[in-house]
Amino acid sequence: MRNVEFVEPPNRVIQNLPLAEIKTVRSYSSRIHVERDRVLFKPGEVIDSIYFPETAVVSVLGETGDGGRIELWSVGNEGIVGISGILSGVEPHRKVVQVSGDVLQAPVAMVRKHFLRCAAFHDEVIGYCESLLVHVAQLGICNSTHRTDQRLSRWLLMMQDRTGMRTMNFTHDFLAGILGTRRATISLAAEALQKAGWIKYTPGSITIESRRGLQAASCGCYRILKAVS
Repeated sequence: MRNVEFVEPPNRVIQNLPLAEIKTVRSYSSRIHVERDRVLFKPGEVIDSIYFPETAVVSVLGETGDGGRIELWSVGNEGIVGISGILSGVEPHRKVVQVSGDVLQAPVAMVRKHFLRCAAFHDEVIGYCESLLVHVAQLGICNSTHRTDQRLSRWLLMMQDRTGMRTMNFTHDFLAGILGTRRATISLAAEALQKAGWIKYTPGSITIESRRGLQAASCGCYRILKAVS
C-alpha cells in the first residue's frame, strides 16, 4: 500500500519523481515556513541550500543599473529556487519571497549528489531548466512589447495559478517594481481592469473577479507561459 504522505507532494518537480526518489528527497530536506520579503539569496553568494517551493512564491530580481530592481521571473510550486547551486555554486540574482508559505529546504551538496546519481531527478531538473529558458525568453518579449494592463493581467493570472488565491495583498508600488514601470502607470492599468469588471482593487489589495476577463485582457504570453510551467 502506498504511503499517502509521499504520493502528492506540493512541489511539482518532486511530485513527478518515482515514489522511492520522493522519499529520498524528503530524507535530506526540511520543510520550513518563509515570510514575505525574506531574502533567500543575494547576488554573488555561494549557494548552500536549494529550495523547492510548496505554497510560497519567490521573485528573482535583476539590477537595472541605476539602483532599481525588476522581476526577471518568479518561482512557485512548479520549480526550484537556487538551481545555480547545482551547476556553478554561485547565485547571480537576488531572490526574495513574494508570497509567504512553505518550502522544502535541502543542502546543496545532497541535491547535487542526487542530481548526479539519479536519472529521474536529473531529468526533472533538466526539464525545469528547459522550461525556465522558455519562460524567461517569453517574459523578455512580454516586458518589451506589451501594454501594462496586458502584463498586469498576465502576472495576476500566473500568481493565482501558483497560490490559488483570489484576493492578493500587493500595493501599486510593489507591482510597479515587479513590472518595471511607474506607480501611476500601474494605477491606470488597474483602473482599466476594474472598470471592465475583471478585478476589484483597494489600497494594498487586488481581487480577481473574472479569470475569463483577465485572460481576454492578457496578452498571448500567458497561454505560452502556462503551457511550459
